[in-house]
Amino acid sequence: MFLTDEDTAASAPIVAYRILRLLEEKGAYKISIFDVAEKFKGERWFSINRIHLGMLFLFALGLVDFDQPYIVKHA
Repeated sequence: MFLTDEDTAASAPIVAYRILRLLEEKGAYKISIFDVAEKFKGERWFSINRIHLGMLFLFALGLVDFDQPYIVKHA
């Protein structure tokens, strides 16, 4: 999950945490992937690939599911 030369703020678990925190801030159980990209596009670490890896991390843990174009939180 972590590489020694990678910025830890841009690692998949940290990006996944930020996505979950965004869901909590909005008080919603689902959020559009476009809203996620819009929220984070100004961040230093932002890239579509990093968002993608963060979403895959959440999916692999069973915390979210996808209902195009939404990220749906399970718990």
